[in-house]
Amino acid sequence: MKKVFQDQLFRRFFDHASGRVFEDTEFRRCRFESCAISSTDNPLLRSTIRRVSIVQCDSSGFNSVGPAIVEETTVDGLKVNDVLQTWGMVFKHVILRGRIGPLMLSNCLCPTSTTTDAMQRAFEQANAEYYSTVDWALDISQAEFTEDCEIRGIPAKLIHRDPETQAVVTRERVMRGNWRLLGLEKTFWKVALEVFLESGDQNYVLIAPKRAKDFKHLLRGLQLLRDAGIAEPD
Repeated sequence: MKKVFQDQLFRRFFDHASGRVFEDTEFRRCRFESCAISSTDNPLLRSTIRRVSIVQCDSSGFNSVGPAIVEETTVDGLKVNDVLQTWGMVFKHVILRGRIGPLMLSNCLCPTSTTTDAMQRAFEQANAEYYSTVDWALDISQAEFTEDCEIRGIPAKLIHRDPETQAVVTRERVMRGNWRLLGLEKTFWKVALEVFLESGDQNYVLIAPKRAKDFKHLLRGLQLLRDAGIAEPD
């Protein structure tokens, strides 16, 4: 049975290198301010979030979401005051749906004065091993992003998408470069594709936020990329 927190404020909650398991909990209309989860540079000390529901909650202030393992979890509506960024997380059966604010899921560790290349490589290896046994990681097909959502480091084949508004590109196709000649000026797709090339990833999901003001331009841009053979046709 899930423990339920409703209409509560969580401020300055810190989880540092604890290896804890947070599970079977629902947060409904709660607010998180300046909290930190799974703050660690050691894969053996990352925390696990399992069977958690976050429903119509609010992320404000600076919330640090470190390299946790997140499984069987649902985020159904999330207001974000700035950009919520996660660092080095891995996902299994995680659903994002409803209206969700700007979000960045990064496969990198949070850059600090003590972060080293060796630490980053350790997490990259641990995350690759984790995903080798996952049938699907993330479902964003029902998400209504209000602004940009960027997902790095999760294999595109493990992401359930809305094929109309979320398209896959591969390094091989983007390397051809002919997308630079397309009429994408009213979109951020050119910037997104440049960042993708710099990342070294083999595939990437372009997401047109359904609640964004320029949604129609972004959707048209996705179709131009498909027509040009850059984005996968689905």
